[in-house]
Amino acid sequence: MSADASRWRPAPGEVSPEIKRTAAAFLETAGNWSDDGTAVDNLVRAGASPAAAATASVLQPATARAGELTVVYPQYGGLARDTAAVIALVGQNLRTVSGPWIRELVVDVRLAREPGGNWTVERLVPPTSLGSPLPLTDTAAAVLADPKIVLPDPARSDVRTGRIDTQLLAILHALSREFTLTVQVMHTGHIQTVFPTARVSNHAVGRAVDIREIDGRPVVAPAGDDRPLRLMRRAAELGATEVGGPVDLNGVRKGFFSDRVHHDHIHLGITPGDPPAHLR
Repeated sequence: MSADASRWRPAPGEVSPEIKRTAAAFLETAGNWSDDGTAVDNLVRAGASPAAAATASVLQPATARAGELTVVYPQYGGLARDTAAVIALVGQNLRTVSGPWIRELVVDVRLAREPGGNWTVERLVPPTSLGSPLPLTDTAAAVLADPKIVLPDPARSDVRTGRIDTQLLAILHALSREFTLTVQVMHTGHIQTVFPTARVSNHAVGRAVDIREIDGRPVVAPAGDDRPLRLMRRAAELGATEVGGPVDLNGVRKGFFSDRVHHDHIHLGITPGDPPAHLR
């Protein structure tokens, strides 16, 4: 399936946008169907492998009779020479047996490079859960009510479980006094390990958040906007032990980091026992 089939258009500054567009094309093809079709059938007709197409059933609830899907933003979750992961936030407008249903999903899309150099989707990874809900803290309630913290439905549900780290939520709430934050993902829909390793990610245990926009401007926007750097510095001052983004602010010292994956978002994480990220 060609990246050119996607309606999603990359902004300047995107890293390897053809990978993201391939993921978006797969999701758009799967997520737009009517009474005489299914997500899986759409993909097979478009040339996707039956194995990859079968994993798209997550986009078609059993009660849905038709669907429309829009890719809000495809963020990187991992990028290696021949494999990649895209964490895509999508919006769905579904027609079900009981009426309209509008929802947002975060989908973990895994891709591989073919021998000819083109990228192809291998599978969609089913989302996981943080577990049964716990009592909501005052900090969690404040984040949910904060108009300057824009949460997609899956992240909002994560916070409502009471299982997102309280220190992380406190950092978000403090940052919102200075910035408007648009969150891409917390736990649900994110890779559970640090790609491509088997090491458990802080996202898996409710101790990390990815922010894709600051004051309405994409993190991946061209150079000249200092807001990502200001937010990264402030997050470290507030106690974040992991601060990833477009620039590594401290070189070899622990805490801050940057790579090709983190050019499109700011990652904030909390590792118990680690000190806050060190500024130079």
